[in-house]
Amino acid sequence: MFPALQRILSGGVICENLLKFPNVVNYRALTLSYGKHLTYSTNVKQNGSNFGDAAAVAQAKADGTAIATCTPTLRTFSVLVKHALEPNELVGLTGDHKSLGSWRLEDSVALKKKGESGNEWSASVMLQSCEKINYRYFTYVQDQNHQKHIRLWESHLKPRTLDACQTNCRLVDVFGENSNGEVQLNRGWITQELIYQFKFERERMFQVHDIEKFDPENVWIKLVPLQEDLETPMDTKVTAVNVEVVKMSNNESLLQQQPSMGVPHKRNEVVIFHVTVPKMLVPAFALVFHSAKDQLPMGKTVIVPSSLQGSEGELELSIRDATADTQSNVVARLKLPYLVVKPFTEVDILDFRTTYAHYWPKSWPILDVGHRGNGKSYIANPPKEVENTVASFLKAYEVFADMIELDVHLTSDGIPVIYHDFGLRTAPHGKEITEISQLEYVLIKDITYDELCALRVFAVINNEIKEYTSHNAEPIVERRIFPRLVDVLEALPKTLGIDVEIKWPQRKQCGGVEAEQTIDKNFFINRVLEIIIHKGCGRPLIFSSFDADICTMLRFKQNIFPVMFLSMGETKKWEPFLDLRTRTFQQAVNNAQAFELAGTAPHAEDFINNDLAAGMMQRARSLGQIALVWGDDCNSKEAVKYFHTIGATATCYDRSDLYMPDNKERSFFNSSMSLQEFQGQCRPN
Repeated sequence: MFPALQRILSGGVICENLLKFPNVVNYRALTLSYGKHLTYSTNVKQNGSNFGDAAAVAQAKADGTAIATCTPTLRTFSVLVKHALEPNELVGLTGDHKSLGSWRLEDSVALKKKGESGNEWSASVMLQSCEKINYRYFTYVQDQNHQKHIRLWESHLKPRTLDACQTNCRLVDVFGENSNGEVQLNRGWITQELIYQFKFERERMFQVHDIEKFDPENVWIKLVPLQEDLETPMDTKVTAVNVEVVKMSNNESLLQQQPSMGVPHKRNEVVIFHVTVPKMLVPAFALVFHSAKDQLPMGKTVIVPSSLQGSEGELELSIRDATADTQSNVVARLKLPYLVVKPFTEVDILDFRTTYAHYWPKSWPILDVGHRGNGKSYIANPPKEVENTVASFLKAYEVFADMIELDVHLTSDGIPVIYHDFGLRTAPHGKEITEISQLEYVLIKDITYDELCALRVFAVINNEIKEYTSHNAEPIVERRIFPRLVDVLEALPKTLGIDVEIKWPQRKQCGGVEAEQTIDKNFFINRVLEIIIHKGCGRPLIFSSFDADICTMLRFKQNIFPVMFLSMGETKKWEPFLDLRTRTFQQAVNNAQAFELAGTAPHAEDFINNDLAAGMMQRARSLGQIALVWGDDCNSKEAVKYFHTIGATATCYDRSDLYMPDNKERSFFNSSMSLQEFQGQCRPN
């Protein structure tokens, strides 16, 4: 030990001179090694995390706790886990103290099971008796590289608290249940793993060659991870591969461990296999098909790793006769969509500190959301402010909108930009436009942000051509079209909530797609998340998308912000999308339940002239889901009142300046309390 430090310690006092020894981790370690209690001098100064324990003593003094009681104490954390764990599943502990991992997964504390058959897990950690500690429990598995993968974690907004304690400190917690008896457990975000989804989500999945050997209305499906030889099943307990499946069923759409025989499937049923795989593994998969009547094998197909390219795609698989010796007989073919979810590029900034992923208190009123700000522009009789501009967003806020909805695309150079359509009509500068045929349609994903800002912008309204001021030609920043997402976040007050809709072209039921998309889906979402997490925190903010896979990505790439699934529903206004999950309110609710989304954003048409509307809303609420209604049918004061009446969580409509309820006096989040309420989204400095 340094001689000078020894002289300081011999007096039993920590003073500011201790700051001269930066290699000392903390005084608790000195106490243990030096064998005496240290008192606290009022001259001590914090110097980062090295003096966390000194700060605890200071807090104890401020709270009136006797300094003599602030001693190193072995604190025991015990928790009862009431649900059955998998053989390879463990229990972990983390908290806001360095000894508990400072909310970091990789530095968390492993608990040990008490007895082979018990359900109590515990760990003892050396802490100061005067310290007040925040902490959470979680379950996890470890892969062959000893990386931890979160299964479930306690996701209450506020963590557990361990108060200062000297003796008789033992307390047994119940996993997922806080001191108020509220139970909240959610799946973790991915860190060192990938998610593969294989999706039976279309009306017709199979093309049958031999109905005697393969009946698609009489089939059970099982997914089997395979080793490199494409034959041997992978040991999922050793490898930490986790195979789950959900069969969408009203109010019972729960992602769960795959049963031994798989799951039954029929036409128009949605079944999704959800497989979590450590990043170091490159698995193959077999789909095994059995008869529902006698459980006899019907066929098998293998998915090789090289076929799973990019973030998504559609596999064309041959199902071969499982009973034939050579397995060369093809009994059916399968077109199977897949999704690959990769961790967020800045996953290290995510931790267990808190989550707002399901934060929507029942005390909140029904919210008014400004569609694209103060409403659509490229129509007859539009509002003064151009849609999806800062000026339009601020106008909605001025007339007391609680939130605004905006639409996000990605340019070819990876800039998230605000605009509704996938592309725009344009023409060369200086060219006089008199015919619609003279206009060129350009997709946003094909040009850089600088190129986009330089383009002329046209719209065709009732067969008439109208030109709008281009971004670069508009002198007033707030009025410029194509604002960047980061510019909008910085320009809008944090007391204005934001619904961030991620735009992604959808396949249509009768063929075709809304627009071409060549940008990688994981890259797209990562770029948006980078900006939202750094610039969008500290305010009410929710993600939404018509693309169910985008919602899945947003849910499992991060644990901070809530996600809603947008649905078209049973509409007569547009051609339905191919994905069955988008076609009814109930299917959207099922998907939200399966993947733990905050809720849905259903189309208003589902509820107009519908005697069951209030009951539909109630069923969603009973699952803890929110429902933000959108659509042209919301655009009147009477409609806004109607959706309030049937129990919508929020209503998104055009022209907040015309249709806002008369008795509204301010935006709900326009208060200092609101700013404090959402500050937990932001990382501490």
